Amino acid sequence: MAERDDPVEPTAGVTPPAAAGDDQASPGDAAAVERDGSADPQPPAGSPVMPTIETVDEPADADPQLPPLPDDVSPVETVDIEAGDDEDDGAAHADAQDLPSLVGQIPWQEERASPLVMVFAGGKGGTGRSLLVANVGLFLSRLGREVVVGDLDPAGANLHTYLGLDPLLPSPGHLLRPPPPPRIDRMPGMNLRLCRPQPSIQGLDDTLRRQTLAMSLSTEADVVLLDMGAQADPLTLDTFLEADCGVVVTLPDPAAFERTYAFLRAALYRRLLHGDDEPAVVARALLTADHVGQLDTPAELVDALSGVHHNAAEAIRARVLAFAPKILVNRCRNRGDRELAAGMVSALRRRWSINAEPLGGVDADDTAVESLRKRRPLAVEYPGSTLARDIERLARRLMALAGGREVRG
Repeated sequence: MAERDDPVEPTAGVTPPAAAGDDQASPGDAAAVERDGSADPQPPAGSPVMPTIETVDEPADADPQLPPLPDDVSPVETVDIEAGDDEDDGAAHADAQDLPSLVGQIPWQEERASPLVMVFAGGKGGTGRSLLVANVGLFLSRLGREVVVGDLDPAGANLHTYLGLDPLLPSPGHLLRPPPPPRIDRMPGMNLRLCRPQPSIQGLDDTLRRQTLAMSLSTEADVVLLDMGAQADPLTLDTFLEADCGVVVTLPDPAAFERTYAFLRAALYRRLLHGDDEPAVVARALLTADHVGQLDTPAELVDALSGVHHNAAEAIRARVLAFAPKILVNRCRNRGDRELAAGMVSALRRRWSINAEPLGGVDADDTAVESLRKRRPLAVEYPGSTLARDIERLARRLMALAGGREVRG
């Protein structure tokens, strides 16, 4: 299946997609209206006849009522953190051991037989995924939970920097030999471990990433946080889809929005079409026969399948409804930026009928750079900063969503 570009057109400025009830439509909705309003092109001679698809234009201010999700979807080395000698810049400063315990503040499902897996992926490079993964992990470890963070970003595995740990700097001779297994480092005084690959002259290839993923998931822990990077390769997409909670981190700019929609589209269609089961095979055959691009959205695919294979259509519909990515906008500068996640989710629900969930925004803050310069974790160096408080709210919301509880506030 040839993937189309994401459902929004690049714009000169950042314009949030219109939420339900707004008068202004999002760029993605505008593109959809333009396509729906154009005359249907005629298929080439000899091509299979496509089932007739009836489309109903929904008012822009209508709040779509989505059906509920289907019921059936469902040795360690210690590296010490050296205390920084720089003077405090006015923000709260603390050592990891001095941070107050938060044990008992968030209820936990003790009956879980496997760790809770959260994946941060998608968007584009430089969105701040690693910063968020490291500090969400630090916060959850303060709750008394065993946390493992896995670094699987092939473009730059640098979670250790955000945790204040030393880099792995092997000799050139070591780089020429096959890399050893991934390494696990424990944060001193905290219930947090970092699983990271050993450096290799070939870079972080798929084999090393799979080894790091396997070690992260097999290490005894309550929560596993994975930084998968921005690319939409099969390993990243499958890990994102199989996780208990998949988070896409984006920025309030058009380039980041483009890559976010492209990643979500790739993940959605891999969920629908990957595998050798009958619904996926029938759906791939139908899309292959679509020479004129009539089946541009999942809803149109389901409608077309209903005319040729009812069971396959219902199975694909269930997969669409079970796709529930979480959208987070990082480095927000104003209220409009913080509301972009809700606007994106509204557009995704209207256009693709998926149950995306907005996580709001995290404000831009200079303490992120200052903590990196001091080579200390943000949550340890500036626990009272605006950014640290935003990350704490993010961690609480993620735990609430993963636990299936209602989130208030």
